[in-house]
Amino acid sequence: LILIDDDLLIKELKFTFLNNPIQLIDFSYFFSILCFLLLINALNMFDGINLQTGIYCVTIFSIFLFKDLYSGISLIIILSLTLFLYYNYFNRGFLGDNGTQVLAFIIAYILIKSNNNSVNIFLPEEIFVLLSLPGLDMLRLFLYRIVNGKNPFRADRDHIHHLISNKINSNYAAIIIQTITIINILFYYIISYKLIAILFVILTYVFLFLYFKKERLA
Repeated sequence: LILIDDDLLIKELKFTFLNNPIQLIDFSYFFSILCFLLLINALNMFDGINLQTGIYCVTIFSIFLFKDLYSGISLIIILSLTLFLYYNYFNRGFLGDNGTQVLAFIIAYILIKSNNNSVNIFLPEEIFVLLSLPGLDMLRLFLYRIVNGKNPFRADRDHIHHLISNKINSNYAAIIIQTITIINILFYYIISYKLIAILFVILTYVFLFLYFKKERLA
């Protein structure tokens, strides 16, 4: 698909807090494909408890809709996920691998296309903030598993949502994670210096992990 559509090729990264964009040059194809695969895997790993991934994707596509970006498909997905969440709440419907992979691909497609748009609807730091919780959790789990000699792709119950749901109801765990996600997004749009927003979401995740990890060990 990247070979067909040049707008899906990430050639440079334009951060607002850097004077010059980062030129990817020969790494463009590798980096572009890696972005798709990382998000697909991150969202799949994020889908561990009911409601969590569905509400998260509704949030992302609502932002697309608010920005008048791919409004038709965004509205269809929001309505579909809203109906799905009803069945998911009662354990009668699940996204599974196919659901998360399709949603992740569409999200990555829209974000990369918009990043390559002349008006830069989504900048790299904004994309980082939007995808921070699934992405940071995947990074932590991969590093933890590799350091401990485990297969980084092997499933376990050390995800952030599992750590939270070990202490409280899984529905409340989903609400906590979505609340953190919305706070991170709002903070990004409020603050002018975007590097602080990136540091904020990282520290928020670290605090969330350490707090519930400590609670579980106690």
